Amino acid sequence: MRSKEPLLFDCGAGTLLRLEQAGFSPLEIDAAVLSHLHLDHVSDLLALSKARWLMGECEIKIFGPEGTEDWFSKCQGIYPYLEELDASFHEILPGDEFSAKGFKITAAEAVHSVTALGYRVEMGSKSAVYSGDTEPVSTIADISEGADLLIHECSFPEPFVVTNHTTPRKLGETIHDVDRVVLTHLYPDTIGHEEEMVQDLKAGLGASARVEIGKDLQRIKV
Repeated sequence: MRSKEPLLFDCGAGTLLRLEQAGFSPLEIDAAVLSHLHLDHVSDLLALSKARWLMGECEIKIFGPEGTEDWFSKCQGIYPYLEELDASFHEILPGDEFSAKGFKITAAEAVHSVTALGYRVEMGSKSAVYSGDTEPVSTIADISEGADLLIHECSFPEPFVVTNHTTPRKLGETIHDVDRVVLTHLYPDTIGHEEEMVQDLKAGLGASARVEIGKDLQRIKV
């Protein structure tokens, strides 16, 4: 699954640095898809927009849940010199389908402490799903069915009991028919428990399931 141009999902702290390390210029990132508006998922979006502006490009397309335009406009309003930024907004509802950078994208409701979405991204016969922040829920499981790749948050190891986030056993009880699962959004509580988390998820999916812990700057071919 490959587009000629990159498409960014979420833009938390450190995104600008990681983009540079991955070999991308801010000028190449003219579209971003947001799962929700918590700081760790959006804090570098204004910085990315400013970097593009400083390099002579004012436009950026932003897809996100309801409230995205109001949030961005308020942040932009703090800095009057950024009034020249030309951001266009596409607020997405669960079940919406839209296109960006040649990808077909379907949104599904996530369960978090704020309005949140997960996304299925398709091109040709290939598909990947990005959960954003969520509890393990059927809406995300449904759009993940048959996917080549599921990137799913797993913030806590067992035996934590949590809401708004995911633990591996609960995830294993919820998802099905996914070729490969990459776990992300690991909280400090997971340090030293990564292999246990992989095995706990495999207990629900089956021993042959492909499960791994995601890493910064990791490249995955779908």
